[in-house]
Amino acid sequence: MRVAAGIVTMFAMTVLASAGQTAAPNDQAIKAEVNAFMDQYWQLFSAGKIDELVERIYHPSGQLSNQGHASIEELKKRFPDSRKTMLAGGYGRSNMPVRNICVVSPTVAVVSGRGIRYLTDGKVMAEFGWTYTLLKDPAGWRMVAIFTHDPNKVLTCAN
Repeated sequence: MRVAAGIVTMFAMTVLASAGQTAAPNDQAIKAEVNAFMDQYWQLFSAGKIDELVERIYHPSGQLSNQGHASIEELKKRFPDSRKTMLAGGYGRSNMPVRNICVVSPTVAVVSGRGIRYLTDGKVMAEFGWTYTLLKDPAGWRMVAIFTHDPNKVLTCAN
């Protein structure tokens, strides 16, 4: 709970602090890094590669979500059953074609937008609002939180 409260507080403070500022010159480079990271995430998630998600995407401390905190062990344990359910429904892949990337600092970014799950025939299976919190450490960007919400209530940045 302290981790969740800390992330929410940090996010609120940085959004308020940056509301009147213009984008830093390196924000575009950071956004490009974040876009590439998120593309890799959806590729690995869509392919069902939980071990690579753990190695390359998820933060070592686990992940926050609408259900609370899950450790890496819990994520790995739940993934196969979740994937089986999606595949049984005809799941093909996931993506977020339009993303709002908020660069909070050189090591913190928030990605929010309308996420789409597609069927194997390319038709839309479902649409979601997804918001991710990312942290960058010496190993690169890592996902610390994913929240699902109304797809019409995505976060945007002032810049």
